[in-house]
Amino acid sequence: MDNDTSISHRILIAVRDPDLRRISVAGLRAAGFCVSAPTDGEAAVMLAESFSPDVLIVDSYLPSPDGRPLYERLRESSEQYLLCVTDDGHQVRTSVLHSGADDAISAPIHAGELAARCHALLRRPRQIHNRPDTVMSSTLTLGPLVIDLGRREVRVEEEEVQTTRIEFSLLEQLCRRPTEVCTREDLLDAVWGPKWVGDSHVVDVHLSNLRRKLDKAAPDTKVIHTVRGVGFRLANDVTDALEIPTAALAVLG
Repeated sequence: MDNDTSISHRILIAVRDPDLRRISVAGLRAAGFCVSAPTDGEAAVMLAESFSPDVLIVDSYLPSPDGRPLYERLRESSEQYLLCVTDDGHQVRTSVLHSGADDAISAPIHAGELAARCHALLRRPRQIHNRPDTVMSSTLTLGPLVIDLGRREVRVEEEEVQTTRIEFSLLEQLCRRPTEVCTREDLLDAVWGPKWVGDSHVVDVHLSNLRRKLDKAAPDTKVIHTVRGVGFRLANDVTDALEIPTAALAVLG
């Protein structure tokens, strides 16, 4: 089941290797974390602001939109705990720690160890400044689409959309990966759980119902796009409006 929406501690993990990302996300969710897993620097910077994670797990070689290492960009704009993943030796781990990371770990990673390191970081006392209040931190704003994770409410073009639990969870997963396609298997694992046995097209049925509701609320705004033979992603009407928040740009300077 998709249980991560009810958990307070949030993890943003941005790594290049798809197998590492899949294993890490599954392990972190099993450990009780709420996880967002963008695959590129632009989405990671945006979600670091809107998702308000407690821990940032970042591939040391993943670039940010301005070409610098992503972990350096996030360290400048965020006071959350930062754990860097590297596939090199002692020198690289030492370098990222000197650059402001709170911890570093070398690949390959055991999911249990990664979760344990996150728990260890969260036990450390840390003074967080300018942290958004709990209402703001539970809200994802993606162009005309607003999802309140705490209230489990959806609005498009300021119109409220009533969703079922599964519809909300599917839309949430798409919004957590706003710049990429989610396969049916990705969505099944996240919403129904890795032990789900059944027809994968159950995803299509629920997303079709959700689409009708979104279209009724905002006929001129397309929210979900089907990538034939692959899966689903947020439509251009949503992603074209995505920008790094003004406050974050001011900090990043």
